[in-house]
Amino acid sequence: MKRIIAFLMAFLLFAAQGAAECACPDAEEHARRQAIVDRVLAGYETMGASVAVISHGQVVDTFVYGRANRADNMPVTEETYFKIASVTKMISALGVMRLVENHTMELDADISDYLPYTVRNPYYPDTPITLRQIMTHTATLADGYHYKEATDYGRITPLSIVFEGNYRKQNFIAKQPGTVSDYSNFGGGMLGVFMEELSGMPVDEYMQTYIFQPLGVTAAYHTPNLPADAQIARIYNTETTGMTLDMMASDETHWFAEPELDYVHTAGGLMCTAEGLARLLICIIGDGTYNGARILRPETVEAMRTMQNNVGSVACDSNRGLNMNILTDELVPGRTMYGHQGKAYGMIAAAYGDPTDQTGVVMITNGCNASTFNSVARIARALLSAIYEGWLDEPQAYRLAQPAPTPELGPAPTAAPPLPSEPVPASTPAPTEEPLPEFEGDLIIRPADWLFEEDNSSEWTESETDELPAAVF
Repeated sequence: MKRIIAFLMAFLLFAAQGAAECACPDAEEHARRQAIVDRVLAGYETMGASVAVISHGQVVDTFVYGRANRADNMPVTEETYFKIASVTKMISALGVMRLVENHTMELDADISDYLPYTVRNPYYPDTPITLRQIMTHTATLADGYHYKEATDYGRITPLSIVFEGNYRKQNFIAKQPGTVSDYSNFGGGMLGVFMEELSGMPVDEYMQTYIFQPLGVTAAYHTPNLPADAQIARIYNTETTGMTLDMMASDETHWFAEPELDYVHTAGGLMCTAEGLARLLICIIGDGTYNGARILRPETVEAMRTMQNNVGSVACDSNRGLNMNILTDELVPGRTMYGHQGKAYGMIAAAYGDPTDQTGVVMITNGCNASTFNSVARIARALLSAIYEGWLDEPQAYRLAQPAPTPELGPAPTAAPPLPSEPVPASTPAPTEEPLPEFEGDLIIRPADWLFEEDNSSEWTESETDELPAAVF
C-alpha cells in the first residue's frame, strides 16, 4: 500500500504541474514553429510524435503530431506516454550515479564486489569488470544468447548462471574488458541490477523515489506503475505498416526486487512523456537540478558528460560519456550536444541538449523512417537542426520565468525490504511461446529482429578531456 501511495503522489504532483506552458511570443509564432516540426515529421513518415523544447534550463514548449493509436484514430497529446528505447540507459544512469556519489559504488571497482556472484569475461578471467566500463560500453558484454533469450522470448536465466554457468562465453566478446568499445544492451540492463542489489528496492520504486518524484515526473519501466488512465502510444514499423508493440496490453507487475532476473528493464524499457523526459535532460545538461529540485550534485552530472577516453579502468577511446553520447556538429552545426538516442521496434527517440546555453530538444516517436547515418537517426538530425536554426538559436526565442531556488540534495538511498501487505511473488513459470494477439484493427508483427536495435559504431567525436579526480569519479 505504501508503494502505491508513493506512485499516486507522484502522479498527482505531475498532474498539478501540468505540461509545459508555451513561452512563445504569440500564437502565430507558435503555429509557425509547429509547421516546421510537422514538415520534418511528415517527411520521415512519422506515425505519431511528441516534442519538448528546452531553453535556459526550462521546458518552454511542446509540440504533438499524428496518432498514438492508429486503430482507434487516437491522437498524440502532451500527456501521451511513449517507450523511449535506449534513451532509457541515460535515464537509468542517473539512478546508478546516485549510488556512486553516495559512495555505495565506485566507478572503477570490480562489480563482483557488489554482487553475490563473480562477473568475469572468461576469455580474460583475471581482468575485473567495472561500472565505468559498463557505462561506456567497454565491458565486453555481448547481447547474444542469454540476453537475447530474455528480451526476445522471455526466457530469463538467473545471472549467477549467466556469469558462472557452462555457457558464459556466449555472453562476452573475446576482447579484454576496457580495451574496446562495443555497444551492449546487456550492460544497460545491468544498471537496474545494481540499483536493486544495493538498495533492496525494485528499480521502478528506486527511480521513482530518488529521480522521478523529486522532479514531478511520472515514468515507469512497467505499465502497471503508470497511472491507470495513462495513454501509452502503440509502436509501429512504418516500412511494413504493422504494429510492433502495444504496452497498453501489458500487465507485467514488478513489486519486488529480483536482481538476479531483472537485467533487461533499464536497457530500453522506460515509458514517459516528452515533457517528463525534458525535465530529466535539464538535470543532465545542467547542475543536477530542475525547477528547484536536485537529484544529483553538479560534479556528478559533469562526470557523466565527460568524455571517457583512457579514463580510469577504460583503456581505450570509448568516445562517450557515462551512458551518454557526445556529438559535435553531428546533430546541430556548431554545437556539441549531450544525450542519447533510442531505436527499437521501428521507432526513434532522441534527447539532446547543449550545456553552454541550457537548450535542448526531446523527440519521441511511435514509428517513423528510422534510418541512420553515422549511427545518428536522420529524423533526429533533421528535427533538431530545424528547431535550432528555425528559432532556438535566438537568445530571445522564448519569454522565460525566473527559475525556483535549488535546495540541498536529499538523503542517500537506503534499503527498503518488501512490505508484508504486498503479494508474495509466485515462482517463475516455465517459458512458453505465446500466440500472436488477435487482430484488433492493427496488423501485429513480431519485433524480435529489431528489438532495441542500435548501430554499434562508436565514432561519435574525436574530442578528449582530462581525467576526472580519482576520489569519486
